[in-house]
Amino acid sequence: MKSLWLAAGLALAGQSALAQSAPEATALWRSHAVDRPEAVHVPLGSDLAYIGNQSGEGEETDPPGLGYISRLNLVSGEWQARWADGFDDPLGIISQDGHLYMVDAGQHVIRLDQETGAELDRWTLERDGIFLNDIAIDPDGRIWVTDTRGGALYELVDGRWRQLFSGDPFTGANGVEFVDGWIYVVCSSGVGNLIRIQPDTLEHTLLVSGEGSLDGVVTDGRGGLVLSDLRGRLLHWSEAGGITVLDEFAGEEIMLNSIGGTADGRFIFAPHWASSQLSAYALTYPDETN
Repeated sequence: MKSLWLAAGLALAGQSALAQSAPEATALWRSHAVDRPEAVHVPLGSDLAYIGNQSGEGEETDPPGLGYISRLNLVSGEWQARWADGFDDPLGIISQDGHLYMVDAGQHVIRLDQETGAELDRWTLERDGIFLNDIAIDPDGRIWVTDTRGGALYELVDGRWRQLFSGDPFTGANGVEFVDGWIYVVCSSGVGNLIRIQPDTLEHTLLVSGEGSLDGVVTDGRGGLVLSDLRGRLLHWSEAGGITVLDEFAGEEIMLNSIGGTADGRFIFAPHWASSQLSAYALTYPDETN
């Protein structure tokens, strides 16, 4: 598993100055050491990446308990294949204050100890016709959860669920991320929307529509976003430049799911659900001089 590490010089330091031009993506490696990976998360200031593996067929009909989380040290290359296990279908992962928060089986949000993987809390949304998918958390500890099947967005505060949005333009709501004071939501199911939400007022703006079947969204550390399209495209979005294709897996049935990245936007990790692979990219931003 030593082939999974990035480089001895990997720096996870703070964000760089705003860049307006789209980056270039260089593929670093692709690993087969995962099993139906659905999501990747790198906590702020950490040199660890957490990868959720659904295992089995990765379907709701799988026997319970097949899912697990792997952990990769991005500096040393240490690989913990089954760092935490016993889950059903791990989905979106986020972190705050030494805890991981993960969606499981389209119905639960689980809080885990970030160091040990021990389960600390579990909140279940008891509602028919839902499929909770991705998760974000803002500085106030407010948890945002997408419902892809119901085309909705929920908040979870003090163990209480509340539906914030449903229907257009949130049809197929999938990836969600807190970036620079905003909540961003992307939509799959062939909708391809990118939506920006003001967390306090809930005013929202449709930024992009009809852009494939979007699944993942992470910050580029410069006011823009890196997105994944289930159909096999890695994308970049900025206010000035719109959508740019960074990489495209033409002819490969991979399902590019919920990407993760370092907070400075320099490294992106892309799970290929259908082919059980994980790719790493280095992103280079042309407007930077350092």
